[in-house]
Amino acid sequence: MTDLITNFECPEHGEYNGVTKIFCGLELKPICPECQKEFDKKQLEIDKDDEARRQVLRLEAEARERERLYSEMNIGEKFWQESFETFKAYTSVLKKHLETCMSFANKPKGRMLLMLGGNGNGKNHLAVSILKKTGGCIYSVFEIELMLKKCYAVKEGESELYERLCNIQTLVINEIGKHKVGEWELNFLSHIINKRYENLMPTILISNTHLKENCPTKGCKDCFQRLLGNDVLSRIVETGEIMQFNEKDYRYLKREL
Repeated sequence: MTDLITNFECPEHGEYNGVTKIFCGLELKPICPECQKEFDKKQLEIDKDDEARRQVLRLEAEARERERLYSEMNIGEKFWQESFETFKAYTSVLKKHLETCMSFANKPKGRMLLMLGGNGNGKNHLAVSILKKTGGCIYSVFEIELMLKKCYAVKEGESELYERLCNIQTLVINEIGKHKVGEWELNFLSHIINKRYENLMPTILISNTHLKENCPTKGCKDCFQRLLGNDVLSRIVETGEIMQFNEKDYRYLKREL
């Protein structure tokens, strides 16, 4: 093969020098350098567009996978975009609660949390943020009661549900005390909490009630101990924390602002 330096004429860019390649009797003319630059630039743009499209497809696939996972965890769509970073800790108490929940998420094994207090203080937001870090599920007492009723028609159904709830990575039981449930259902919940305590499985309880010692009303139906008893409270005190949310409802605060 012989190289020959030759002058060439590009119809768009004019004259240019190049090396003609003679190979097997065929004359291979060089491409105009400017044409080559334009070609490379266009190819780079195409590659960037293709990569951008691939990135969009990846992000969409990741979003669908997150949504599928959150649905399996029983996290409502309202909280799909929420996290510790989006939590509005608008008081010093809520800042402390945020720190507690972040610590729980980092080292959940064997720990329990009890979140008590009024609406609009971010209890669900914090609990869901923990779940996204640790894995697990969130169920209201009502949902657990519905699952139990479905089990009545299936032999061994209650025991299967019991085993599943005892072995979920992190279990959040929400809306404790929101509606009246039977003694059997409360005992069912109490046994689940006890079994998880024994097996060092992290558990979070959420209720709009308050502690009995903070209540001046005798026989108050909104005292937490009336629902699950001092034995549950004792386990929480031993392995976790009781968080009381008594700040102004953030939903009303947003409306005022």
